[in-house]
Amino acid sequence: MSSEEVKTGVETRADADTAQADGRSAAEANVEAAKSARPRHRRMRDMALSMAVLLVPLGLVYWGWGWLAEDRQVSVVDTGENYAAAASLGLPAIEPELSEDWKPISTHLAAGEGVTTLRTGWYSPDGNGLQMSETDGAATEVDEGLTGAGTPVEAGGIEWAAYELDSGEAWVAEIDGTTIVLSAEPDGIPDLEELAEGVAAAA
Repeated sequence: MSSEEVKTGVETRADADTAQADGRSAAEANVEAAKSARPRHRRMRDMALSMAVLLVPLGLVYWGWGWLAEDRQVSVVDTGENYAAAASLGLPAIEPELSEDWKPISTHLAAGEGVTTLRTGWYSPDGNGLQMSETDGAATEVDEGLTGAGTPVEAGGIEWAAYELDSGEAWVAEIDGTTIVLSAEPDGIPDLEELAEGVAAAA
């Protein structure tokens, strides 16, 4: 082998070593750059995704709570005509003294076969529906389940008889020779006392 060939071989190996060294340095530089840049990018993306995962359900909860807490718009009815008609038929037609937060939402007057019954539906401040019925007949004219003595309950200075019904609870009292029945579904039972006090104040 000539000295020229030996020189060329040495230079070739040197070039290969240099290229290998340069390639390793470039790879290491790329790895270091990836280590320094990619985690930051991933961290920002992961943080954004985590915040989105948390904020979406929180937003739904906030919206749902606002919907539940907002004032409900109810259709208020004019009870004056039926109250006047009931009074003309001999019923005291007691209008309970309640705050403006109580809304009359239904009214019905039934007269026939010697019995007159006036029913008024009420919407309480807590969002529950109750009914006040006034009849010159027996309590069973309002609900057939209102039999027996019931459980004594005092409200507004009047002693009421409380009855547990499949539909909730009812309170019955005799006022001015008329049977008053206050009824509520389970959620509205706590509002019965306030309605009873309003009736007592008006009577």
